[in-house]
Amino acid sequence: MRMHLAIPQCLYVGVAVLVAAASKVAAVNDYLSLRQPTLLQSDCATRWSELSSSTTSASSSDTSALDSSDAGEFHVNLSAQVARFESDYVNFNTRTYNGQVPAPTIKVCPGDRLVITLTNGLEAGSDNNTNLHLHGMHLPPVGNADNVMPNVEPGDQRVYTYDIGSEHPAGTFWYHPHSHGNVNSQLNGMMAGTLIVADRPTAFPVEVAAMDDLVLLLQAICVENCHNIFDNLDDAVRNDVGLANGDDDGEAWDVDFEVVEDEADAPLNDTSLPTVYVNGQILPKIEIAVSEYKRLRFVNAIANNVAELVTTNGSGCNLHVLAMDGIYFDAPKVRDVVVLPPGGRADVAIMCSEDGTFYIETDSAPCRNKLLGKVNQHRVPSQRIVKLKVLSDEGGSGSVAMRLPSTLPARPSYLVDTVGSASASAVADSTIPERNKYGFEFSVWMDPGTKYGVNHEKLNVSHVNHTMPVGELQRWELSVNTYDTAACDVGETSDSDCRTMNHPFHIHSTHFQVSDMDVDADPDGVMFELGEWRDTLPLFRASVQIRFTPRDYMVGNIFAHCHIASHVDGGMAQLVGVYDTVTSGSDESEDENEEDESGSEIAEEADAEEDEDEAEDEDEDEDEDEEE
Repeated sequence: MRMHLAIPQCLYVGVAVLVAAASKVAAVNDYLSLRQPTLLQSDCATRWSELSSSTTSASSSDTSALDSSDAGEFHVNLSAQVARFESDYVNFNTRTYNGQVPAPTIKVCPGDRLVITLTNGLEAGSDNNTNLHLHGMHLPPVGNADNVMPNVEPGDQRVYTYDIGSEHPAGTFWYHPHSHGNVNSQLNGMMAGTLIVADRPTAFPVEVAAMDDLVLLLQAICVENCHNIFDNLDDAVRNDVGLANGDDDGEAWDVDFEVVEDEADAPLNDTSLPTVYVNGQILPKIEIAVSEYKRLRFVNAIANNVAELVTTNGSGCNLHVLAMDGIYFDAPKVRDVVVLPPGGRADVAIMCSEDGTFYIETDSAPCRNKLLGKVNQHRVPSQRIVKLKVLSDEGGSGSVAMRLPSTLPARPSYLVDTVGSASASAVADSTIPERNKYGFEFSVWMDPGTKYGVNHEKLNVSHVNHTMPVGELQRWELSVNTYDTAACDVGETSDSDCRTMNHPFHIHSTHFQVSDMDVDADPDGVMFELGEWRDTLPLFRASVQIRFTPRDYMVGNIFAHCHIASHVDGGMAQLVGVYDTVTSGSDESEDENEEDESGSEIAEEADAEEDEDEAEDEDEDEDEDEEE
C-alpha cells in the first residue's frame, strides 16, 4: 500500500531563490536496476579503460607510450543550476550540477590536465555562492587549482585548472561545493559527483580489470523533525540567513513526498531519519552471478552521517576491500563492515556464494557505539540500500571475474611508509623535530548553544595555525574534546546530557598514514588500522596520530577540518600553511593567498551568521536531548 502524504509547509528561500519553473526533472528510477551517472572521461581515460578491459597485459613498450603520449587536456563544463528532484519518496527543488542527481562522473588519467569551467546559474544571493573542491586529489591549494577560498557568485564563472601529477594515485575520489557557510545546504541538497583517476593498464591486475566497475554515490534525505536539525530537507535547499535578515519574500513551493508502507522494499517509514539514495535511486538492484566479483566504488556524499556498510546477515555475500580513499591495500581485505565517514570512499569487490535475493545495508549497530557514538547520532540509520539479485552461475569458474588478485597496485613512490616495523624507511617518533609535531583537537563547547571549532577556536581565515616545510615529515595528533558536558557511557541508552559525537578528519591536497592510536580508538581495526593511508578519518573519543610529508605542489594555505558539513560551516576547521624553504626563505609563500579576497568574505559571513547559529544550536541541543 502506498500512502501519499502531503506536508502543509512551504520552503521560503529568502536570499537564495530557487525557481521551479526553470528547473529540469531528475528521472524516477527507484527500485529499478542501478543506473550509472553520466560519464565524462578524457581521451586517455577512454583508451586506458579499453586496454584494462583486456585480459592480457600491455607490453613494457606500451608503458612508455601510455605515460608519454596519452595524457592530455580535458575540458568539463559544470553548471550550478536548479533542478526538481523526484522519487517515490520525496519531490523537491534543489541545487545541482548540470541538472543531474548525482552529478556526472569525471574520469581522468595521471598526467592529464583537467580544466573545469564552473558557471553559477543560480539566482542572486549569498546562499547561492558556491565553488568547487576535488576531494582527496593531490593538487595545489592556490590560484585556479584546488583553491576553496574564492566564491563563485551567482552569474559568475570560474575556470579551474588541475594539473594531475604523473604519479598521482589511481582510485576513487569525488567533487563537491566548499563555500564556507553553504557546505551543508549544498551537499544536503545532493550537489556531488564522483571523480575517478584511471588505473594504469600495465600495473592493473587482470582479475580486477575483468570485474564490472560500478559507481555507488551515497546521498540521503531527511524530511522533517530530524534528529540533527541540519539534516532537515528545508535546510538542504536553503539556509536561514535570508529569513533571519527579514528577507522573507522569496518564492515558495510545497514539499511533496510519498512514504511507502507495507512493502518489504520500502524505505524508512520515519521522516525524522535520513533515507539513503544510491546514484539518486531508492534501493536500486544489482544482478550478480554466484561466485562472481563486481567492483563497487562507494562514495559517502552524505553531508553529516557516517555510513556503516554490511551485507544481509547469513547471505554468503562477502565484502573484499581493495582500497580506501583512493589508495589500494597491498592485497584485498575481507570486512564484515565497511565504515565510511562523510567524504570517505571504499573500493569493494563483492561476491555472493549462493543464489537468492540479498541486500547491502547500512547498519547503525549499538556494538559500534563506543567507536562512533550513539545510534543515529551522525550515523546513517539501519536500512537496506541496494538489492542484490544473485543468479545461479552459468559462466563457469574459468572466468577471471571469479577470482581475486593476490596483490594490488602499489602506492605512488612519494607516499613512503614510515610506520611499518618491517619497513626500511620506518621512522621513530622521537626523531621527528618538535616543530613538525602538531596537536589538532576537534572542540565542542556551549557558549550558549553548541559551538564547533579546532583547538577551542572557531575558524579564522585570516590566521594560519601551523606551518610546514616542504619535504619534512609531519606528525599530528588528532583528538576530540567536548567541553562543559557531563560524561556518559556511550554504550548506555539511558537519558543523559552527553553530546559526544564523531568528527571525521579531512585535510586537503594529501593523504596521511595512521601511525599510532590510543588503545580505545579502534582496537579491532573496524574503522582503520595502523599503517593505513587515508584522507578522511572517523574520530570519536580516543586520539589518533597521523603522518604525512608536504610536497612542493602543496605550497600555500590548506584546509584541515571536520567533514560533517554542518560542523565545518560552524567553524570546525583550520588553515595550515606549506612553505618551500628554498624558494621562500620564510614560513609563508608570497602567493599562497592568491585571490584571498574571499577570505574576508568568509570572515564577514561568519560574523553575520554567529547570532543565527546560536539560535539554531539551541534548537539542536533540544533535539539531541530528546533523542537521548
